[in-house]
Amino acid sequence: MIPISELIKTTAALQKSGRFDDAVNLYQRWLKQGDLAYRYIIYYNLGSLLQQRSRPYDAIEAYKSCLIDHPLFGMAVINLGLCFEQTEQYEDALLTWRQLSDQPLPQLIEDKQLYLAVLNHQARLLEDLNRLEEANAALERSLQIDSSQTDVLHHWVHVQQKTCNWPVYRKFMGIPTNRMLLATSPLPMLALVDDPPTLLLNAREFVRRKWGFSQSKGSFVKPIKKSRIKIGYVSGDFCTHAVGLLMPDFLRLHDRENFEVFAYDYSPEDGSATRQRLKETFDCFRSIKEVDDTEAAQKIVADGIDVLIDMHGLSSGARPGIFSLRPAVLQGTYLGFIGTTGMPWLDFLVADRYTIPDDEQIYYTEEILYVEPCFLPLALNRPANNMIVTRSSCHLPEQSIVMAAFGNIYKTTEPMLQNWIHILKEVPNSVLWLLDDNPVASSRLKLLFSREGVDPIRIIFTPRVAYAQYLARLSLADLFLDTYPYNCGSTTRDVVSAGVPIITRSGRTMVSRMTGSVLKSVGLEMLVARSDDHYRQLAVQLATDGPVRDAVRRHLMEVRNISTLLLQQLVSSFESGIRVRLERFS
Repeated sequence: MIPISELIKTTAALQKSGRFDDAVNLYQRWLKQGDLAYRYIIYYNLGSLLQQRSRPYDAIEAYKSCLIDHPLFGMAVINLGLCFEQTEQYEDALLTWRQLSDQPLPQLIEDKQLYLAVLNHQARLLEDLNRLEEANAALERSLQIDSSQTDVLHHWVHVQQKTCNWPVYRKFMGIPTNRMLLATSPLPMLALVDDPPTLLLNAREFVRRKWGFSQSKGSFVKPIKKSRIKIGYVSGDFCTHAVGLLMPDFLRLHDRENFEVFAYDYSPEDGSATRQRLKETFDCFRSIKEVDDTEAAQKIVADGIDVLIDMHGLSSGARPGIFSLRPAVLQGTYLGFIGTTGMPWLDFLVADRYTIPDDEQIYYTEEILYVEPCFLPLALNRPANNMIVTRSSCHLPEQSIVMAAFGNIYKTTEPMLQNWIHILKEVPNSVLWLLDDNPVASSRLKLLFSREGVDPIRIIFTPRVAYAQYLARLSLADLFLDTYPYNCGSTTRDVVSAGVPIITRSGRTMVSRMTGSVLKSVGLEMLVARSDDHYRQLAVQLATDGPVRDAVRRHLMEVRNISTLLLQQLVSSFESGIRVRLERFS
């Protein structure tokens, strides 16, 4: 049998030439007769190769064999856990990582880094599984060892938001508040401040830290005059997701005589009707799920795309590496992140003049492509929903005023909670209907309401349900209470479509003006508050005045009949803005 040094050299050459199966076979033959002292190394190499070749189950067996010979081999522990996670064996992943993290803290720097990596993988997976108390404990252990970990700190901040553990920025392990602020990732930051300069600083710092500002000039040439402009949408959310739910009607109304519409998709196959509708709406639907950013950019260049739209911005799942390669002449961002991205490779951001007034443009690195009347696609006239739900089936009191607030729980802030407490006290015959996003937040919110003199029985939590059932449930509410400074977006469209009055507060940031833009577009700007006191006043007025609520409902039902016109205006103004910008390159 060949020496281990020769084995590693030979298998590396085989992999370089693309002969991966031959490399696997050589490893396996060597393991039957090779030097026992080095067997764990070869099992690890074999596991790594199998993992790279998308054979996680085989990789699991190789890593297990490695750890029999060397139980605390850090990289094998990490990778075995990742393979368990990939195959949805989550408890096995967590147990594997804990076998290392339960050991005493190692002294060697390189071993300490592996130890931290194991803790951080645990925290990430626990957060994904919504086991937030456990995630928080893992994050705090990690920060106790090394408080300079910016990414760990940004997850810790977001977990505080998700669990309504206020104030979010508080004394913690001697970490200065300014470091917490700079570490906060842009999406959670939208829910923390109503200050455009702060959001600009935060976005630029995040881009600098994650990707830098360098960009390739790309291999494109000036757009060739052709019969149709090619526009490509890049997203991992073409499924039952807020962005995916907003897009089908918008895409359907593109002028196909002048525009050819491409999807560059890396979304999960959720089997939903929404995903199927999206697939049918594009002229060309390309998957980039299994390719890296460079290959994805090459596909876009090969297709001759003129305009490329980023549907993520700084939200989860973003692939800015594609856009930094400049595969299209004109690149912009829409819907996925409601604010400036700070990315130098994005030329424009789609907004309306309500969400970004002219005098606020200076806080956006992108040029604003203004559309009208509202940047959110307002497809309000939905097909009939035959699902029958009742108040009793949702554990709602029949005679009470039901005030719903279904925004993501991390959008709930301490001042917003105080607003809701005030409203509940002013409207005694009322209940507040909230999402049961996670047990930690739900328990904490009930306790906070109780401390302020609100009977916890008036706080009714509902689990997340399938989209059709959620839409049916909306109609049971008398009033919807929006969050601030991060307004609801797709949810606002659903609420308005259901004919339910909604109270919002508009501030200075784009994300704090989303719902206001929708209400202005449908002639209900009177429901937009400018302060907390105004928000409380409007909510109490609508909750206690049935005729006014009924009038708003009737108005919303009438608006549904003209929503197609509103959507056509949006698409038309979007296409006009694209043409104007492309003319600069002609």
